[in-house]
Amino acid sequence: MSKLPVRILKTLILPVGVYLVFLVISFKRFSNFDMLYTIIVQSIVPTIYAYAIGYNIMSGVFDFTIGSRIIISGVVGGIAAARFGFVGMFIAAMASAYLLAALTGGLYRLLRIPALVLTIGLTMIYEMLGKIIAGSFGFIRLDSKYGFLSKSPYIFIVLIVCAVVFYIFLDRTKFSFHFRAVASNEVVAKNAGINVDAVKFKTFFYGGFFAGVGALLTLSQSGAIGFQSNLASVSSVFKPMMGILLAMVMQSFCNQTIGIFIGQFTLNTIFFGLIAVGMPDTFQNVVVGLFLLVLMFISENSNKIRARRNLMKAAKSHAEQIVDG
Repeated sequence: MSKLPVRILKTLILPVGVYLVFLVISFKRFSNFDMLYTIIVQSIVPTIYAYAIGYNIMSGVFDFTIGSRIIISGVVGGIAAARFGFVGMFIAAMASAYLLAALTGGLYRLLRIPALVLTIGLTMIYEMLGKIIAGSFGFIRLDSKYGFLSKSPYIFIVLIVCAVVFYIFLDRTKFSFHFRAVASNEVVAKNAGINVDAVKFKTFFYGGFFAGVGALLTLSQSGAIGFQSNLASVSSVFKPMMGILLAMVMQSFCNQTIGIFIGQFTLNTIFFGLIAVGMPDTFQNVVVGLFLLVLMFISENSNKIRARRNLMKAAKSHAEQIVDG
């Protein structure tokens, strides 16, 4: 029997289970198809953000610059849209996203500073750069005729294209084999002749594509984008990061490309559900944090839990044999 139906069932248990919990708690709202559609649509942009840092996180490199880089790309794209239309916006946003990705990856490779320290420092610099580029505009506003990417069906087409691109680089290229080797054991990968520094640079550079797309969707969805300061842009990292961690928990039975979207959908379901029952923002963060900790605990200790269960079964079986004897 094919394992595919079993893997699909295991993949759907988490998002469907969470949705059913809130369906019972708030049936009137969650029985409405509009709620399901809203959660799906609101999960797309965080998924694209997660793709932008997915290669980094999976290889053990935490990148906190993604929010500030997306803001700069959106600002540059918005300014270009006012002068050159949609094509100018697209080219400017994507070019600036790739440039910043290459700069960040290049500095990480050159300076050899721990990623956490480097990306926090670069975030402050990028936030200031975004402020300088935005200049007197403050907020860059986008003409509504250029904001169609955030509307159906275009936003779903964008998601599918990004998922395919992410999947190809994750599972179907030479980079994917080197990337997984580095993520598994960097020392062994280096001894095997893999250029670890080049692989880590590529995790930034390939993520630049999704950063550019994320900037375009953010600009299209909100209709405006502006600079942030005092590390405010870092907050946009946490939700995508949690989605990636959930995907890593499910990787034994679900491809991580799909798992990232499933993770974002699950998190958004929790957020919308807590809002529906009137929970304050602070409590929402506590619940999501606990939810993630429980899942990570189960994932990291699954082997120990399984071994303990088998040991208890063996002890019970031995006791039963003694009694019968």
